[in-house]
Amino acid sequence: MAFAVADFPEQVAALKHDLGKYVAWMSANLGDDHWHGPLRDELVEALRRDLLRTRSGGDGTVEAAWELWTRFAADWPRPLPAPELVEVEAAVEVLRAHSPALARGDRDAIAAARPQIRAAQQTIRSELQKLHRRLQSSRG
Repeated sequence: MAFAVADFPEQVAALKHDLGKYVAWMSANLGDDHWHGPLRDELVEALRRDLLRTRSGGDGTVEAAWELWTRFAADWPRPLPAPELVEVEAAVEVLRAHSPALARGDRDAIAAARPQIRAAQQTIRSELQKLHRRLQSSRG
């Protein structure tokens, strides 16, 4: 996916859908009680699904959140062409840092990381939504 200014709004819309929507698809629907106190199996399963299998293709391909980000951002210039994307990239790196614990199902590490994971998910969603809106409004 090469960077072209004309295609950038469509690329952001696709990223908003593929990453912004599914990075917290299941876990966003769990109540606050899942994010505090004893770690519940439902949250572990939801986080592993949302973060390790953010995008599942019909051909059996699976991409983790950070893999999806890398694919989209690979051809974007540096520094990134929007401040919102800088925030998204930082949040994706937070998630990537917790990937070993998620892959292993390390309940103690996941329990300790809940606040950082949730904040990163919320940042990704909100910043992509904000950027998408901004690009739409600038198109007239």
